[in-house]
Amino acid sequence: MIAIKRGLLEREDTYSLRGIAMILIIVSHTFNGYPTANTAYFFPQWLNFLHMELWGGMGVDIFLLLSGYGLFLSLSKREAPNGKYIASKMRRLLQPYFIYWVVEIFVLLIWNRKELTPHLLEEMVTFSIHPDVENWFFKVIVGIYIVVIALFKVNIPHRVRLCIIVFASVAYLLIMKALGAGAWWYQSILCFPVGAIIAYKRNWFASRKPFVVVLAALVVIIASLLTQRAIVVFHVAFACMTIYLIRFFDIRNRLLYFVGLNSFIFYFVECPVMDEIMMFAYPNFLLYTAFTLIGTLLLSAAIVSLLHTKKTWL
Repeated sequence: MIAIKRGLLEREDTYSLRGIAMILIIVSHTFNGYPTANTAYFFPQWLNFLHMELWGGMGVDIFLLLSGYGLFLSLSKREAPNGKYIASKMRRLLQPYFIYWVVEIFVLLIWNRKELTPHLLEEMVTFSIHPDVENWFFKVIVGIYIVVIALFKVNIPHRVRLCIIVFASVAYLLIMKALGAGAWWYQSILCFPVGAIIAYKRNWFASRKPFVVVLAALVVIIASLLTQRAIVVFHVAFACMTIYLIRFFDIRNRLLYFVGLNSFIFYFVECPVMDEIMMFAYPNFLLYTAFTLIGTLLLSAAIVSLLHTKKTWL
């Protein structure tokens, strides 16, 4: 009998899991678009067997499921969200984005002044990331939070709220796919309502046998990879497998917890680190990825420390 060391989605586990997800996303970003076939750059070809192109989406799967779970659980335990609660949530979402732009402009002043053009303002107000990156994840998560908080302002049963969240997520998926948007715009979206459903029926999901869930999800994942079909199902299965898999292991770690707690800052700060600061290491993929991870950690830690100091001083 395999001992289960953790309950379902305990608080510290969720933050450490977010930390793992953030690392997956950063590594995937350094990999995507890297000239792996160019002999002028060093890239160990065996890394292709790890399918790092999928890691970013897998990290997003975890974020969206945990966001759906955490937001629905938090709102269902309180009265209708008041102005203070909404302002707090919006601040936690938007503050890292504005911090990113301060950092981005500062970095461009040092490393790439020719990019300091009026076009930056357009990118900023459209929630994009320089240079011209369609910041789909942040736009989607802000939209989801607005919809869910609005639903909790209306006096309706939780099951009705869940039905609306599921319907809206499926509709979004179908619309984005019909419009020809990149798969990253919609492939992970159903993880959010799945997280909300788990929060709604937490006791039932907690009582499921982790080994059975992990095994079933693994079968679905393997079938999806082999057939190269049902990519949306793959992402939902991966997210579900992950939250049950960590019940067998102690993933609690101070570093992972710190990254997970400040995941939005890491998500944004990674961009100037990867696109400007660490480009000197670009010819060597392993060094480039390692320096991007380390640089993102150090810069994010400095920002968090500065914010904490300012809050204490105030």
